[in-house]
Amino acid sequence: MYHIKLKAGILLLAIIIFSAVLRIVWLGNFPASLYTDEADQGYNAYSILLTGRDEHGVFLPVSMRSFGDWKPPLPTYLMIPFIYFSDLNSVAIRMPSALSGVGTIVLTYLLVVELFSRQKYKTKIALLSAFFLSISPWHILQSRSAMLVVISLFFLEAGVLFFLWYRKKASMLIFSAIFFSLSIYAYYGMRVITPLVILLMYLRERKNIVLLSKEVIVGFLAGIIILIPLFAGIVKNKDVLLGRAQTVSVFYDQGVKLLQWEYIAQDGVKQVSPTITRLFHNNVTMYVQNIIRRYLSHFDGDYLFFTGDKAEPFEIPNMGILYIPDGIFILAGIILLIKRGYKGIDLLLGFLLISFIPAAFTFMTPSTNRTFNAVVPLVIFSSGCAVYLSSLMNKSIIPGLAISLVYTVLFAYFMQQYFLVLPKKHSDWWNWGWKQVVNYVSGVDSRYNNVIVADVNGMPYIYFLFYTKYNPALYQKQAVRPYVPDRFGFEHVEGFGKFWFPKNFEWKYVKNDLQKDTLYVVPADQAPGNDGYIKEIDNPAGKPLFKIFSSL
Repeated sequence: MYHIKLKAGILLLAIIIFSAVLRIVWLGNFPASLYTDEADQGYNAYSILLTGRDEHGVFLPVSMRSFGDWKPPLPTYLMIPFIYFSDLNSVAIRMPSALSGVGTIVLTYLLVVELFSRQKYKTKIALLSAFFLSISPWHILQSRSAMLVVISLFFLEAGVLFFLWYRKKASMLIFSAIFFSLSIYAYYGMRVITPLVILLMYLRERKNIVLLSKEVIVGFLAGIIILIPLFAGIVKNKDVLLGRAQTVSVFYDQGVKLLQWEYIAQDGVKQVSPTITRLFHNNVTMYVQNIIRRYLSHFDGDYLFFTGDKAEPFEIPNMGILYIPDGIFILAGIILLIKRGYKGIDLLLGFLLISFIPAAFTFMTPSTNRTFNAVVPLVIFSSGCAVYLSSLMNKSIIPGLAISLVYTVLFAYFMQQYFLVLPKKHSDWWNWGWKQVVNYVSGVDSRYNNVIVADVNGMPYIYFLFYTKYNPALYQKQAVRPYVPDRFGFEHVEGFGKFWFPKNFEWKYVKNDLQKDTLYVVPADQAPGNDGYIKEIDNPAGKPLFKIFSSL
């Protein structure tokens, strides 16, 4: 392990404080609203806190059934103490991710110091890696939302670090096993990534590991014991293992089959030999090509530096997930670290390549959340380049000032896009408007026998549960849910209490035959014009989102 010198300690503390400010200040307001998955995890944490059961009535679940996508449970459980001390609110449910984001910055510093322990510039690279991670758009975006991946990365990186510390103190391997096991409870992708990282670590450190040592045996048993509830849950219900992965995998995507049939048909027209057709257009070949293409899509420059992830809500307006100079710095950093004999480079490259594997098996690529682990090696490569460039300039401060100026401008642009442009112009990415709907309805619903809400734009029932802090014990008895997944694998709630959420709701077919004493929440685009609504909910830019009608 490592003792931090005073100067480095002061700089690291400054970076930690700076990163904490970026991730925690105004946490409840930016993002401007809770995304569906955030509200779902928060209400289930609230339900477990009060009843010991999730919204489905399952006692201390090892997998959160949620909307039928079976979320790993650790992020939800970590929300419970924050809800206990501050009640159910957006800050409480986002705080575990924000703190894990800050913790990951500390772990990255320690990881670099350990990996490059015999190198001259280890402390400088470690400090710069921590700083680059603190200002990373990719890392800040994920850290300020309750989206699983920041927590999973924290535990994965902790597992790697403690594995490396095993060389100096054997008992560290036990903690490593615990952290690796916990990472599997944090995000589905870790069920692929964590075993591969452990294999990579073992192959790299096998000369230092005594397989039958007490620490290895205890660590292995500790990891297995932690995972026993998960194994039991998988045996009881196979959906705990696969979850929604079944409906987002490349094997579920009909596009591959359609393309295969098109190629076979073209070969038939061209009178290509059936043997050749079977060789090049069979299932294995088509799926392998598709997986490779999706894996490589994460190295596309346009995605990395200009457009970013186009899947809501993981997009930052008009910019990528990395700063433009990062492209040069990352490539140069890899080359420089290899040429200068940095032994830790093999682990970092392996960690990077493994990070893209889960996303490659889905048809939703490129993906920033499924590949989030890659952010750590990327900032380390970039930092290695920056440190060596500065060392080659004969102590001239001009290159350092130039680089600092460029990153300051780019960081300021990111701050503008995230804190100003995103909430004002793209609030719909985060399902803005449901809090306002619930607040209004909660003030008048006592006058109505029923409240009918169109089931659109992100599982509205969960927002009514969350923002009204609906009694979980009562909800577990009242919930009307058929447990029939839609074509995307999601399960819908039809209603609870006086609240009803019909699918395929069309106001034009309903408005002429209204139920008595009923309040209707309708998407604004289904009710154009001024046709008798009692309340309109607009987004921050003034665009109508919902119209509320009364049949009193």
